[in-house]
Amino acid sequence: MSNTARKPGRPKDPGLEARRRAQILDTAAKVFAGFGFAGTQVQVIADRLGVGNGTVYRYFPTKEALFLAAVEHGLAELTAEMDAVVDDPVADPVEQVRRAVRAYLEFFRRRPEMAELFIQERAAFPHHHRPLYFAQQDGDEHACKHTAFWNRLVATGQVRPMPVDRFFAVVGDLLYGTILTNLLTGRPADPDAQAEDVLDVVMNGMLSDAERDRRRAGGES
Repeated sequence: MSNTARKPGRPKDPGLEARRRAQILDTAAKVFAGFGFAGTQVQVIADRLGVGNGTVYRYFPTKEALFLAAVEHGLAELTAEMDAVVDDPVADPVEQVRRAVRAYLEFFRRRPEMAELFIQERAAFPHHHRPLYFAQQDGDEHACKHTAFWNRLVATGQVRPMPVDRFFAVVGDLLYGTILTNLLTGRPADPDAQAEDVLDVVMNGMLSDAERDRRRAGGES
């Protein structure tokens, strides 16, 4: 009997499962966006990946589970990119708002299929939908981040105090409307130009300095 030790097989790549899962979700998002949830066959997703149906179903047991996971995956990417902007404690808060708005619009320029999936999710799974990044949720981790960020912004004296949920709701509606309009009309998305338009209206308003002064002097709000 040989005493030669048996050579071990190829060591398992600990990141392979995560990479494969991400590949499936990225491909699924594009296919769902193109065909719709009802019109998508998992086989099409598998074919684009060059794998069998069984590989996809090993990670996601149903088409519904795959669709919802693709939505959550995209939302997690968006959240991570936005957090990278908002979590910088030393940056100028007003500049952070500018960078955050642009980052949001840039994400959907780069990943337009995610805007389509968010629309489909609301239609097919109305009880599952979660608000996008700028939406305010009481008790949610991001609500605490939003509040801390807004308080720091107000403390600079550069903006007037207002309820934090009002600010994020208004900005969120403006941005969500922008990405949906880009998608539904086929309008070319220019994150820089669109961010400047949104920020100009939000930060500077529509009234001239003289008109604002006149209204303040007259006691008008």
